[in-house]
Amino acid sequence: MFDRGFAGHLARNICEALEQATGRKFTSQEVLSAWNKTSVHGDDVETWDLVRSMFLLRFLGITPRPELVDLTYRAVLRSYVEGFELDSNARDALRKVKELGFTVGVITNVGSYEIVRTRLAEAGLVEYVDVLIASQAVVWRKPHRKIFEWACFLAGVEPHQAVHVGDDPRADIEGAKSAGLRAIQVLRDASSKSPAADAWVHSVGEVPRVLEEWVSKGYLR
Repeated sequence: MFDRGFAGHLARNICEALEQATGRKFTSQEVLSAWNKTSVHGDDVETWDLVRSMFLLRFLGITPRPELVDLTYRAVLRSYVEGFELDSNARDALRKVKELGFTVGVITNVGSYEIVRTRLAEAGLVEYVDVLIASQAVVWRKPHRKIFEWACFLAGVEPHQAVHVGDDPRADIEGAKSAGLRAIQVLRDASSKSPAADAWVHSVGEVPRVLEEWVSKGYLR
């Protein structure tokens, strides 16, 4: 999933929701500054967005009453739907990977399990996914090695048998490598090229070719 303006959608949706519910107007900067303080468990441990909604309200000077928490949480979830998109090459790539005999897993720091599963279903991709691991469900978030290790366990493979595909040099590539997986970096939206990756592609559509080559060379069994 690629970020297509999540922060902007988040700020707008929360500003509108809170103005309607409380009559108070907040700027986008105020909302985003407060949101950035709400990962109260630190960088490696995921904080549930419902909890983040509570802290967001308090940082904005609002008592987190249940009805306001629910309203804010719904605005956050809507922002994930609006602010992230799936790669247009994902369907064909996943189909080819499945045809190669691979078990397919999705590891994501984006939103809740339910949101990601819904997005995959809407895109017609959920049928290709064997395991879905969302950080809010398993607590750990990329790049922590635990989320990769648990993903491998749930997929029924050892880390050295697995390949992780992602764009972020730290969360995806360094995280996967620290857990013992091979890593393919997708450069289309990457902030920088990671020297730690085992291979680089421009889009996910090129991933099946890399996997087929690795299988033919005996790198993956």
